[in-house]
Amino acid sequence: MSRSWERQIRKNQQKANTMRQKTGQERIGTSAAVSQNYETFKGRNYMFPSFLLIIAIFLAVITIGAQMSGVKEASGSSYWFIIVMYLVLAVIMFLRRPYLRVGKDRVSTIRFNRERTLLAGDIAKFRVEKGYVTIETKGKSGNWIFSRFLKMFKTDEIAERMILFAEQHQIPVEKK
Repeated sequence: MSRSWERQIRKNQQKANTMRQKTGQERIGTSAAVSQNYETFKGRNYMFPSFLLIIAIFLAVITIGAQMSGVKEASGSSYWFIIVMYLVLAVIMFLRRPYLRVGKDRVSTIRFNRERTLLAGDIAKFRVEKGYVTIETKGKSGNWIFSRFLKMFKTDEIAERMILFAEQHQIPVEKK
């Protein structure tokens, strides 16, 4: 599409959204209507933030030791800035919760800082084990593993939903 056409679409969408907002209807182009069709299972990431916390403590101990022994290079504030940034990153990674979102014909999660989506046709099978749910994909992409230990997912609830999803789309389920 040309840029002028895109601008015209945005302009008309803004007009329509203001009219819809006045009447109390849902806005056009928002993800609120789409997210209602999904069932979301949230976990909690604690392994990577713990690792970052250990690195920050290790760097703080080394910096304090170097400052006590009289090393001039360790007296700057850049070392403390790096330590604080490791702590901030650990807090951000802890508060940002991983999730599994199951829809009518797709499954999505956040992997490597991006939302990834698998359609039902791209799923080879589900493997359900105690504490783990694995989604095996067709093709070269890696398997999706949701565990109770690493990311604190409620794997029993996820397994029940995945079995229903598999029945709807004739996907094999392997229980161990």
